[in-house]
Amino acid sequence: MSRFTKLKITVMTLLFVVAFVFPVAADELNEAIRKQQELIEQQNRAASRLNNLTSSADTMKKQIQQLTTQISTAELDLRKKEQAYAEAQQAVVTIKKEVNAKQIELNDRQDVLRQRVRTIYEEGQMSYLEVIFQATDLADFISRVEYMSCLVENDRNILNDIRVQKQELDKKKEELEAKLEHAEKLKREAEQAKSHLDNIKAKKEVALAQNEQDQAALLEQIEKLEKDSKELEAKIRELQAKNAGTNINGSISVWPTPGCKYITSPFGYRIHPITRQHKLHTGVDIGAPHGSNIVAAGSGIVIFSGWYGAYGNAVIIDHGNGLSSLYGHMSSRSVAVNAKVAPGQSIGKVGSTGWSTGPHLHFEIRKNGEPVNPMGYF
Repeated sequence: MSRFTKLKITVMTLLFVVAFVFPVAADELNEAIRKQQELIEQQNRAASRLNNLTSSADTMKKQIQQLTTQISTAELDLRKKEQAYAEAQQAVVTIKKEVNAKQIELNDRQDVLRQRVRTIYEEGQMSYLEVIFQATDLADFISRVEYMSCLVENDRNILNDIRVQKQELDKKKEELEAKLEHAEKLKREAEQAKSHLDNIKAKKEVALAQNEQDQAALLEQIEKLEKDSKELEAKIRELQAKNAGTNINGSISVWPTPGCKYITSPFGYRIHPITRQHKLHTGVDIGAPHGSNIVAAGSGIVIFSGWYGAYGNAVIIDHGNGLSSLYGHMSSRSVAVNAKVAPGQSIGKVGSTGWSTGPHLHFEIRKNGEPVNPMGYF
């Protein structure tokens, strides 16, 4: 075989490599990115449902707290009305005893008077006259007449007084019975009000328990999606780094948000503001106004620029030697994949995209794929 023929075979082999191997790698990258986008959309939908559930749960917790306060007030009001009802019952019992006693006294007086009248009728007027005419002298006669008159008048007065007292007691009894009826009505209304609040609270607590179960299920789903997404993320980084095709030897040396250095959330474990789970915060959150400039922390090549799930709009820069930096929640991006960047070069603007509670930059540094504390470089 001639050298020319060998050269032709070598060239044709290289062409096959270029024609087939590179497209296969590109197709594999595109397929990985497509799959991750699907996972991202599922994450976003799950996160949206989770946000709605947590918002509803917060509202229900506030309502339950308000209901608990209202129930405490209703219980206090009910106890007061029960006490008022008990006092009204006791007052009615007491006045009934007084009325009964006065009635007995009136009956006794009436019996005495009836007996006296019966005696006078049976013995006739002679007894009355005998009493008078047994007087020893005129003065005794007058005294006896006055005594008999006073005795009759006194009986009448006593009877009238007793009747008046009984009428007053009867009137007071009616008033107290009316108060008792009113107190019973108020007590019944208070019991109904408390029962109504108890029922509402019970329903809210059942709804909250269901809400928390739904949250747990969504969190489990989100964690699974995050796990799948991270696996794809590693694969995409590997493929993008291969496709970059340029040796890099950069470093981290420039603060990514000029003029804005306030750390709102440091690197390390924390309660996630969206999922409320205790998880590793893989970077630092830098507080900055919406639209503030974001610059590359060092020289390198952009291996990702686009929507990156929970990170929202994001840029990833490969600085070489296994070192990369990520810039998340951006409002806009000004660099594309494979772009070479210099330290301090503008790459986008601060925003609040993805899983974010307000404008800030999530700045992340990874060494051989593992997150490290960015503050160790400054």
